Amino acid sequence: MDEALTEHTMETCKLLCGRRALVTGSSQGLGRVIAMRLALEGATVLVNNKDDENAVCRVVDEIVCAGGRAEAMCADVADEAQVATLFEAAGPVDVLVNNARLDPYLRTPATTDGQWFEAVLHVNLTSAYLCSLAFFEQAKAREWGRIVNISSVRAFIPAEMEMIAYGVSKLGMHGLTRAFASNGSKYGITANTIAPGMIDTENIDRRLSPAKRAAETGRIPLGRAASCDEIADVVLFVVKNGYVTGETININGGMHYSP
Repeated sequence: MDEALTEHTMETCKLLCGRRALVTGSSQGLGRVIAMRLALEGATVLVNNKDDENAVCRVVDEIVCAGGRAEAMCADVADEAQVATLFEAAGPVDVLVNNARLDPYLRTPATTDGQWFEAVLHVNLTSAYLCSLAFFEQAKAREWGRIVNISSVRAFIPAEMEMIAYGVSKLGMHGLTRAFASNGSKYGITANTIAPGMIDTENIDRRLSPAKRAAETGRIPLGRAASCDEIADVVLFVVKNGYVTGETININGGMHYSP
C-alpha cells in the first residue's frame, strides 16, 4: 500500500481519539446509535436528553460496557440558559451533532396549530442554533470542529398538512449549516447536513400503525427504512473528512429523487 495512503488511513482512524462529542437527543433511537459509534471511534461522548435522565444513564452505561467513554448531560438544548450551562459543564467540545427533535407524530389533540408550530421550531431548530453558537465560540480557539445537523428528507418533499411544521424546521437547519460552514472555514470548523428518510428505530412501531408504516415504506424506491447504523455511517464520514463542508448528504432510499 502507498505509504502516504497508509499514513492518511492511520490518521483518520485516530482522529477522534481524545476528542469530545456532544450528541443532542441521544438517549434513544438514531441519537443513541450515533453516540455509540462516535464512542467506538475513540471520542468521549456527551449523551444528552432533557426529560429522561435514566435513559441517558442507560446509554452511558452501554457505551462504557462496550469499552467507550461517555458522560451524562441532561439539559434542554432549546433553552438558552441551559445551553450555556451545558457547554460550561461539558468542557471542550470538538464535535456537535444536532439531533434533538420533537417527534411529529406525537402531537396531542389539545395543542393548537400555533402552539405546535412554535414548539416544533423551538425544539428542532432553535436548539441547533443555540448549540451551534455555543460550540462555535469555544471551538474556534482550537481551530478544529465539526457540526453535523440531522435534517430530514421532509425538508425537500411536499408536506402533508400535519407535517408542515416539521418540514419547515428541518429545512431551516440547512440555513444554519451554510452559515456556520462559511463562518467556520477560517477556524477549521466544518458544518454539514445529513438528511435521512425513514429510519427503523426501536420506537417506529409506537409512532406508526402497520398501515401507516406500509404507506411510508411504499414511497421509498428501495422499499425499506434505513437502519440507524446506515445513517451513523454518514455522520462519521463528515466528522472524519475535513474537506467536506456546507454540504447536504441525502440518505433516504431514493425518496429525494422519487416523484
